[in-house]
Amino acid sequence: MNDMTLLIDPEKRDLVFDNDGIFKKIYGVDTVAQNIRHVLLTWKNEFFADEEHGTDYERIMGANQNEIDEDEVKEIIREAVFQEPYVLRVEMVEITYKNRSITVWIHVVLTDEEKITLEVTV
Repeated sequence: MNDMTLLIDPEKRDLVFDNDGIFKKIYGVDTVAQNIRHVLLTWKNEFFADEEHGTDYERIMGANQNEIDEDEVKEIIREAVFQEPYVLRVEMVEITYKNRSITVWIHVVLTDEEKITLEVTV
């Protein structure tokens, strides 16, 4: 897996430059981890150029919390993560809610058997 992409700062959500003013690049598993993070940070239908990209948080956050069960929320998260073609399986999804945010912890295995663990708060 030799995919390359531009590095986006996970806190600022902006491109990162090196000391010479050149875009920093990431490769392979780092690219996949960044792609998964972004699909979990993006609400489905948020990006005008690809309305299928993202996570269907409207079904999670827009619903009465008594009307949606944890298994359904985990399935929504899995659907989003599988938008990344290098994900082979999702081994674990944990979710917590606090005020108006949701934190997702995931463990995924990639097609080359690399493992990624991420925490994303939306």
